[in-house]
Amino acid sequence: MKPIKLLPLLIIFVVSACQIDPSYTRYYNAVIPLDNRIVPENATVNVPLNIYASTSVYNNCWSNINFVFKEDRDYEYSLYAIADFESYGTCSELTTSADTVITMTPETTGNYVITVWTNGSTYERDTIKVEEPIL
Repeated sequence: MKPIKLLPLLIIFVVSACQIDPSYTRYYNAVIPLDNRIVPENATVNVPLNIYASTSVYNNCWSNINFVFKEDRDYEYSLYAIADFESYGTCSELTTSADTVITMTPETTGNYVITVWTNGSTYERDTIKVEEPIL
């Protein structure tokens, strides 16, 4: 037999003899969906208000869940959750979850817009109407 005809058989033998390990995947600071949030509709100047947020991911390859609340510009804020993902090919179906309460104190009247990222590309907006205290 010519060597060229043996080449496919050799390739099949080598590939079938290899032990293929599960793939390794790792992501840092990936945006994960927020399951729930409670954002007040109204607030008062110089009075702290609380924003509640929670998230759950449905396997144990996720870890290090953190919530990010940042001011993008005057009266506009972003809220999202990030986590790390590490897998060697399989993940247990255990739920990993976290929640937080963010406290902010609005200093001026106006409509404060909170952009809540429900995943890396989808968001919803909540508005908090901040008014002067009633005396």
